Amino acid sequence: MKKSQLFATGTVFTLALSACGGDGAPEEGDGADVEVGGEFDIAWNAQPPTLDPTVSTATATRDISRNFFEPLVTLDADGEVQTVLAEDYEVSDDGLDITFTLRQGVMFHDGTEMEAEDVVASLQSWMERSSVGQSFFSEADVTADEDGEVTVTLPEPMYIAVELLADQAQLPMIMPAEIIQDAPEEGVEEYVGTGPYEMSEWSTDQYIQLDRFEDYESPEGEASGTAGEKDPYFDTIYFHIVTDSSTRLSGLQSGEYDAANALPLDNVEMLEDDDSVDLVAGEQGFNGAVFNKQEGLMADETMRQAVLAAIDAEALQQSAFVSEEFYNTNAALMPEDSDWHSDVGQELFENDDPSVVEDLLEEAGYDGETVRILTTREYMDHYNAAVPMQQQLEDAGLDVELIVTDWATVLQDRDDPEAYDIFITGFAPTTVPVGFVFLYENWPGWTDSDEIDAALDHISTAHDEEEALEGAEELQRAFYDYLPIVKFGDKFTVTGMRADLEGYEYEPLPGDIFYNTRESGQ
Repeated sequence: MKKSQLFATGTVFTLALSACGGDGAPEEGDGADVEVGGEFDIAWNAQPPTLDPTVSTATATRDISRNFFEPLVTLDADGEVQTVLAEDYEVSDDGLDITFTLRQGVMFHDGTEMEAEDVVASLQSWMERSSVGQSFFSEADVTADEDGEVTVTLPEPMYIAVELLADQAQLPMIMPAEIIQDAPEEGVEEYVGTGPYEMSEWSTDQYIQLDRFEDYESPEGEASGTAGEKDPYFDTIYFHIVTDSSTRLSGLQSGEYDAANALPLDNVEMLEDDDSVDLVAGEQGFNGAVFNKQEGLMADETMRQAVLAAIDAEALQQSAFVSEEFYNTNAALMPEDSDWHSDVGQELFENDDPSVVEDLLEEAGYDGETVRILTTREYMDHYNAAVPMQQQLEDAGLDVELIVTDWATVLQDRDDPEAYDIFITGFAPTTVPVGFVFLYENWPGWTDSDEIDAALDHISTAHDEEEALEGAEELQRAFYDYLPIVKFGDKFTVTGMRADLEGYEYEPLPGDIFYNTRESGQ
């Protein structure tokens, strides 16, 4: 594994490793040429706060819910928009109308057929509840005509509108209208979608059970990311909530689990000579420290600048990800191989002069108050960065308290501006920089910057790529001027699979894709 290969290409790499095989032998199913059946057990690292992706940006919500929820359009492995529940779509010449022709005969898990009214209600809910929907589609209208076509009408052209509707971070899922209309503000309570698996049972902190949807109608095309064919093989998928990384690894080795995500990176080298488990590693976005900008110490921009100046990102990344094969210290919002990448403002990221921190703290009027940092051991990379960060800030003269809880409590407390000054989290990759939730006032941390808002508007209202990229550079500059978070650098994650399985896919934008996994040769 060479760093230059990993980070230059932005692709996934696979290592042949070994463990004992699982016991989920396939049973005879009703397919003409392929035997299907059995149980697929995944050791998953975190309990999702909800399985409604319109109200949560949690990776666990995204990765689990994609098995039973589907959007109109999605992104393939190359980041290109492809249809899913839409048969086709068209953008009007003036850029104001996006019209979707729906696939016919698509069934919901409750036995009803997807209709235009369901799509209208679903998109309206997404626009009202999701961060991206609120920020970019709050003034959009969604209507259906007598032919069943659904049109999203924008108040002004938006160059990236279709990409935002296809983004996986907060899936614009399609559900029955009556379920959405009756849903509470915190999200739907009935998880009824159109996907290859249907929600069966959620035993909190234990497992989430999904059963194959026998009436599933797959989109056409070769599987690529979350686009193309979905061909469910196993009768049942279990996402077992296993928060300890060593337990996930040992369960994979013993055969208790067929797959395990977020494996401990310091065990990878030890397993390289083992040949009955495949480890798949891929880009997973980045981690960072999110500032509480609504009240408290970090509401002061100068205090945020002092924290940035005091941090040694290389040390934090080394602690969290063990080897340079699994991280870099790219401080830009977007990856180095992205068209949206910009170097503007990154000179602030590297500081070797302690007097800079002293001057900033004095300017901010810091008087020994405690800086409270929220983190969790359920994401060990978060915790392993938080510990040296605490030490670095203390070395710089700050009093720091590390508050370590379970992930559910972090998600709860980060909504309370009185509960913390900083919290540690990760951000999944996005196709365009406007997809990062920390840029908005309606997400924990509460960004409030006219300059960031202006740059976001510049990108979204651009008429062409050149104008949009100018907006991205403007956004990068505004990001470092205001500093809503400190980005530590990009990261990789590792998922382990039994070597006698195939069909699993990992892509940077969507993450783990399990629904096409099957016994090899089936």
